[in-house]
Amino acid sequence: MAHDDAGSSPVGEGRRSAFPVVPADAAGETGDTGDTGTAVTAARSPGRPAAVVAAAASGIVAAVFGTVLHGQVVHVGSTGLPVGAAAALVLAGSLFLLCGLWARSIIMSAVAGAVAYGAVALLSTSSKTLILTGTSDAAPGTALAGNLWLFGVLVVTLAAVVAGSILLRPARR
Repeated sequence: MAHDDAGSSPVGEGRRSAFPVVPADAAGETGDTGDTGTAVTAARSPGRPAAVVAAAASGIVAAVFGTVLHGQVVHVGSTGLPVGAAAALVLAGSLFLLCGLWARSIIMSAVAGAVAYGAVALLSTSSKTLILTGTSDAAPGTALAGNLWLFGVLVVTLAAVVAGSILLRPARR
């Protein structure tokens, strides 16, 4: 068993490394040899079916939790601030970016965003929903939050795709 440097504390000794350790001759050009004579390879990306399922699941999770969260409005005086919509957009964008980085494909970020947008659109077809129309005079802050959530999903999807393309860009040598 190769020793991986888990710090100066002996607590990490004897634990299995989170990074797969392969012999140096099996690593080829992708391995990075350390002082132990072994090569550490990068973790493999998941298969395409697993990545698509994960993207769809993260899109549905973002849509459901974001829809529940976006209705939280903080009132400062007579003005309603849609803090829930902002939090829902941060949650959705984080899930989209995480999904794309995990799959090592910016397409999966876009798939997660498209699934989330479709789910939000389906959730908005309820006959009791006045949030999306912006016509609710009783709660203009809630109507603003609904519009921010609906159209913000597109914006954070694009932001996740752009951030993912920057982070997944090959390093220059």
